[in-house]
Amino acid sequence: MTAKELREKRAKLAARIRELADAVNKENREFTEEEKTNWEQVNKDYNDLTRSIERAERAEKVEAEQRTPVGDSEAGHEDLDGRRDPHAGEERSERTRQAAGGGAGTRARQAAGREEDRALAIQAWFRHQSGEELSERQQEACRRVGLNPARRNLDLALPDTRSIRRMTGICRSTHPSLVEQRFNELSRERRDLSAYDGPAGAFTVPEGFVNQLELNMLAFGGMLQVADILRTNTGADLPWPTADDTSNTGEQIGEGGSIGDSVDPTFSQVILKAYMYSSKLIKVPATLLEDSAFDMAAVTGAMLGERLGRISNTKFTTGTGAATPKGVITAATSGVTAASATAIAADEILDLIHSVDPAYRVGARFMMHDSVLLAIRKLKDGEGQYLWQSGIQMGAPDALHGYPLAINQDMASTIEASAKTLLFGQLSKYKVRQVRGIRMRRLVERYADTDHEGFVAFIRQDGNLLDAGSHPVKYLEQAAS
Repeated sequence: MTAKELREKRAKLAARIRELADAVNKENREFTEEEKTNWEQVNKDYNDLTRSIERAERAEKVEAEQRTPVGDSEAGHEDLDGRRDPHAGEERSERTRQAAGGGAGTRARQAAGREEDRALAIQAWFRHQSGEELSERQQEACRRVGLNPARRNLDLALPDTRSIRRMTGICRSTHPSLVEQRFNELSRERRDLSAYDGPAGAFTVPEGFVNQLELNMLAFGGMLQVADILRTNTGADLPWPTADDTSNTGEQIGEGGSIGDSVDPTFSQVILKAYMYSSKLIKVPATLLEDSAFDMAAVTGAMLGERLGRISNTKFTTGTGAATPKGVITAATSGVTAASATAIAADEILDLIHSVDPAYRVGARFMMHDSVLLAIRKLKDGEGQYLWQSGIQMGAPDALHGYPLAINQDMASTIEASAKTLLFGQLSKYKVRQVRGIRMRRLVERYADTDHEGFVAFIRQDGNLLDAGSHPVKYLEQAAS
């Protein structure tokens, strides 16, 4: 089934969701057991189709790329065992540069050669750490990128602040079914422009590894999708100043009059530190280490990204701020207290929106647990329109009252007494500071008896909400009982 057909099928499910909601809303009652089962199933099918669309879009894109003819000048020479020879690519690039004076095609081929060298180098690092012999091509690649495969630590340089902000922009503005496709397009753009710079580690890691790591860190949870992320090269305390001048106004003065006394804004600052987190142990079978470098990059990048993404999301959501990040739930301000301990009314969502200053409603969004969204999907506003709007138009994300929503599985999963079930506001005011590099270490011989290699990754980061007193993010809290 094509991605278009899947999207059409999902549109029918969205209509079915509204139909089921209508059935109980018209009679002002709760679901019967049978209706509740149908409701949960159709919502599950909707979410499953969203993931299927993502896979179909990716498969169609790969198929289209495979159908694109590649000339001999760009295909690269192969050696006797069918592998591409990077030296031949360099010689061909040099000939092309001399003949045509450079150009975009030459830069693209050079970038491809560098990417292959980085892939061979990281494969060499894994193999050397496992006591395996290195091929001549791997040794040459290590020399070209400057990686010593005998080093016990491998520093993985992540993209800079500007690049990560472009990535988070994709996550915020794109339906989940299309995020990976947009992410891959951005990755190719960065590669073509040779945008990876900074610490030496940036040139030793294949971009497929970094892209997979980054995508999975952003995908797991929600906070890294909506927060404003800043990357620094050191872990020194980072003061972030704030100023609140909302209570002060200008004045009218008469002709020849003088200005009044000085009225200063209230200044403060948030200190972002660099707390250490680990991926916990990653066990990799020795047989996998013998496979291609690109496979190793995808597998390890996914594992690292998922684990670091989960712990990051938990801390950036519910962290107490005591020797740990201050989570957005902890830092946010109360906007609305629901009348019920176990239900959310449509009017209360409107109240939450208007509890946030209009200045912060431009670019604002909702955040909630997926189970809470399931309950909200049947709510209507005062004009009989459903609050939830399926994001099936031009890849747009799902929305409530026109505001995009983000799913955060570390928020309250049930609507119960005193639970903070909804967040709304300028979530980009939550600032995440990450120290640029991720360090991966090999644990020597710890799992040799099972023919596995152990690896662990570390990242340093912190997060907090910038609130100078005007409260850019507020929550809806259920009644105490």
